[in-house]
Amino acid sequence: MTYIDTINYYTNLITQTINQSFLNKHLDEPEIEVHKLITLHELVQDKPNYEELVQTTMLVQIALNTHDKISVDFEEENIREQQLTVLAGDYYSGIYYHLLANHNNLPFIRLLADGINEMTQAKIAFYYTYFNDLDNFLAEYKEIESKLIEKVAEFVNKTEQLPYITTWLMAKRLEFELIQLRNDKRTFFHKLIIGNVQSIHKNEQLEKEMRQQLMKINHDLDKIIADNKKNLTFPKDLNFFNYYTLQKKWNMVLEEGLSQ
Repeated sequence: MTYIDTINYYTNLITQTINQSFLNKHLDEPEIEVHKLITLHELVQDKPNYEELVQTTMLVQIALNTHDKISVDFEEENIREQQLTVLAGDYYSGIYYHLLANHNNLPFIRLLADGINEMTQAKIAFYYTYFNDLDNFLAEYKEIESKLIEKVAEFVNKTEQLPYITTWLMAKRLEFELIQLRNDKRTFFHKLIIGNVQSIHKNEQLEKEMRQQLMKINHDLDKIIADNKKNLTFPKDLNFFNYYTLQKKWNMVLEEGLSQ
């Protein structure tokens, strides 16, 4: 299968698994982070139960992301929607435990449970820490972004690939977040930066800093690739979000505006 086929396959599988008419009616469809989905698939595809490992790990990630929305967006006048969001996160977690229990995969349950605990502890410290700049923010955020995938790599004995994987995940996170910012869609990630990075207060600053950090991370990736050509899990330039094509269009519009 191509990467697009793989994404579509798992997206359909996960969507069907978490389908719940009442939640669908009142809440937005949960985001499936395709860069993490592909990473998981590439790590475990040589295992006999690889679909189960990808599906359940993504369910945990969706549940954790859903609960995160409450910590930043809590508003008294919107209490019912937020209660439903908590319920949705619990519902997704319940499906994950149900699936793994039915497959009698207790070692994987324990491993992901450790990952959830470690991620929760990291979030408690991270979400209430103020950073001088985006560089320090991202260095800490990287642990949260890749924690579950690190646990899966440990489970399948592929931890030697983590320096590349964790750096690549941050590059894709920034590509996605830059596109959302350009489309005037304020995400949880944006709100964290605006609220926790002392040097960033406006969207213009945020875009500039994220672009600079993406260039730096891509440079780090190139160095890792040069040192480990035989151990890459997948190509660096998988273009899930079409970021670089869009970036060229943004630059052309900017140049046209400046020339007028």
